[in-house]
Amino acid sequence: MTGDEQGGGAVSAPMAIAVLALFAVIGLGIDGVRAAQGLARADALAEEAARAAGQILDVAELQRGRVVIDDGAAVNAAVAYLHQSDADGTASIIGDRVRVQVRISQPTVLLGLVGRTEIVSTGSAEALLFTTVPAEGTP
Repeated sequence: MTGDEQGGGAVSAPMAIAVLALFAVIGLGIDGVRAAQGLARADALAEEAARAAGQILDVAELQRGRVVIDDGAAVNAAVAYLHQSDADGTASIIGDRVRVQVRISQPTVLLGLVGRTEIVSTGSAEALLFTTVPAEGTP
Protein backbone atom coordinates (compact mmCIF):
# COMPACT_ATOMS: atom_id res chain seq x y z
CA MET A 1 0.00 0.00 0.00
CA THR A 2 1.36 3.40 -0.87
CA GLY A 3 0.91 6.56 1.15
CA ASP A 4 -1.54 7.95 -1.39
CA GLU A 5 -4.12 5.23 -0.65
CA GLN A 6 -4.46 5.81 3.11
CA GLY A 7 -7.76 7.21 4.41
CA GLY A 8 -9.66 6.38 1.20
CA GLY A 9 -12.70 5.03 3.09
CA ALA A 10 -12.79 7.75 5.75
CA VAL A 11 -15.43 9.76 3.89
CA SER A 12 -17.91 6.87 3.68
CA ALA A 13 -19.42 7.05 7.20
CA PRO A 14 -19.95 10.83 7.29
CA MET A 15 -21.26 10.74 3.72
CA ALA A 16 -23.74 7.97 4.60
CA ILE A 17 -24.99 9.98 7.59
CA ALA A 18 -25.32 13.09 5.44
CA VAL A 19 -27.29 11.21 2.78
CA LEU A 20 -29.64 9.76 5.42
CA ALA A 21 -30.15 13.22 6.90
CA LEU A 22 -30.86 14.60 3.44
CA PHE A 23 -33.46 11.88 2.80
CA ALA A 24 -35.07 12.64 6.16
CA VAL A 25 -35.32 16.35 5.34
CA ILE A 26 -36.73 15.60 1.88
CA GLY A 27 -39.23 13.17 3.42
CA LEU A 28 -40.36 15.75 5.96
CA GLY A 29 -40.73 18.30 3.19
CA ILE A 30 -42.75 16.04 0.91
CA ASP A 31 -44.97 14.64 3.64
CA GLY A 32 -45.32 18.09 5.23
CA VAL A 33 -46.64 19.50 1.98
CA ARG A 34 -49.00 16.53 1.64
CA ALA A 35 -50.28 17.16 5.18
CA ALA A 36 -50.93 20.83 4.42
CA GLN A 37 -52.71 19.89 1.20
CA GLY A 38 -54.77 17.35 3.14
CA LEU A 39 -55.93 20.03 5.59
CA ALA A 40 -56.93 22.34 2.75
CA ARG A 41 -58.75 19.50 0.97
CA ALA A 42 -60.57 18.45 4.16
CA ASP A 43 -61.80 22.00 4.76
CA ALA A 44 -62.85 22.39 1.12
CA LEU A 45 -64.76 19.08 1.17
CA ALA A 46 -66.51 20.08 4.39
CA GLU A 47 -67.57 23.39 2.86
CA GLU A 48 -68.87 21.75 -0.31
CA ALA A 49 -70.75 19.09 1.67
CA ALA A 50 -72.35 21.81 3.80
CA ARG A 51 -73.43 23.62 0.62
CA ALA A 52 -74.87 20.38 -0.76
CA ALA A 53 -76.88 19.96 2.44
CA GLY A 54 -78.23 23.49 2.22
CA GLN A 55 -79.72 22.83 -1.20
CA ILE A 56 -82.02 19.99 -0.11
CA LEU A 57 -85.50 21.39 0.23
CA ASP A 58 -88.60 19.82 1.73
CA VAL A 59 -90.74 19.19 -1.39
CA ALA A 60 -94.06 19.12 0.50
CA GLU A 61 -93.34 22.52 2.07
CA LEU A 62 -92.15 23.87 -1.28
CA GLN A 63 -95.50 22.89 -2.83
CA ARG A 64 -97.16 24.97 -0.11
CA GLY A 65 -95.05 27.95 -1.13
CA ARG A 66 -92.57 27.78 1.72
CA VAL A 67 -88.85 27.11 1.39
CA VAL A 68 -87.79 24.74 4.17
CA ILE A 69 -84.72 22.53 4.40
CA ASP A 70 -85.41 18.81 4.75
CA ASP A 71 -83.09 18.11 7.71
CA GLY A 72 -82.75 14.34 7.27
CA ALA A 73 -82.20 14.52 3.53
CA ALA A 74 -79.74 17.41 4.00
CA VAL A 75 -77.60 15.36 6.38
CA ASN A 76 -77.74 12.42 3.97
CA ALA A 77 -76.73 14.67 1.05
CA ALA A 78 -73.70 15.99 2.95
CA VAL A 79 -72.52 12.51 3.93
CA ALA A 80 -73.12 11.21 0.40
CA TYR A 81 -71.01 14.06 -0.99
CA LEU A 82 -68.18 13.12 1.36
CA HIS A 83 -68.34 9.44 0.44
CA GLN A 84 -68.38 10.32 -3.26
CA SER A 85 -65.18 12.32 -2.61
CA ASP A 86 -63.49 9.39 -0.81
CA ALA A 87 -63.65 11.09 2.57
CA ASP A 88 -65.12 10.05 5.90
CA GLY A 89 -67.23 12.46 7.87
CA THR A 90 -70.39 13.39 9.66
CA ALA A 91 -73.04 16.03 9.25
CA SER A 92 -75.60 17.35 11.66
CA ILE A 93 -78.24 20.04 11.79
CA ILE A 94 -77.97 22.32 14.77
CA GLY A 95 -80.72 24.91 14.81
CA ASP A 96 -80.50 26.81 11.54
CA ARG A 97 -77.03 25.54 10.63
CA VAL A 98 -75.54 22.41 9.12
CA ARG A 99 -72.18 21.35 10.54
CA VAL A 100 -69.92 18.99 8.59
CA GLN A 101 -66.77 17.33 9.93
CA VAL A 102 -64.37 15.52 7.60
CA ARG A 103 -61.50 13.08 8.11
CA ILE A 104 -59.09 12.23 5.30
CA SER A 105 -56.18 9.80 5.56
CA GLN A 106 -53.45 9.32 3.01
CA PRO A 107 -50.26 7.27 3.03
CA THR A 108 -46.95 8.93 3.71
CA VAL A 109 -44.21 8.99 1.11
CA LEU A 110 -41.04 8.70 3.17
CA LEU A 111 -42.10 9.00 6.81
CA GLY A 112 -43.13 5.33 6.71
CA LEU A 113 -39.44 4.57 7.14
CA VAL A 114 -39.66 5.95 10.68
CA GLY A 115 -42.99 4.32 11.54
CA ARG A 116 -45.50 6.96 10.44
CA THR A 117 -47.46 5.30 7.65
CA GLU A 118 -50.36 7.72 7.18
CA ILE A 119 -51.24 11.38 7.40
CA VAL A 120 -54.66 12.18 8.87
CA SER A 121 -56.23 15.52 8.03
CA THR A 122 -59.44 16.87 9.51
CA GLY A 123 -61.63 19.74 8.48
CA SER A 124 -64.98 21.21 9.37
CA ALA A 125 -67.44 23.71 8.02
CA GLU A 126 -70.73 25.21 9.00
CA ALA A 127 -73.37 26.70 6.74
CA LEU A 128 -76.37 28.79 7.66
CA LEU A 129 -79.58 27.26 6.32
CA PHE A 130 -81.70 30.04 4.89
CA THR A 131 -85.42 29.63 4.64
CA THR A 132 -87.90 32.15 3.35
CA VAL A 133 -91.15 33.15 4.90
CA PRO A 134 -94.11 33.48 2.50
CA ALA A 135 -95.32 36.98 1.81
CA GLU A 136 -98.54 38.17 3.43
CA GLY A 137 -101.59 36.69 1.76
CA THR A 138 -99.83 33.65 0.20
CA PRO A 139 -100.62 30.12 1.36
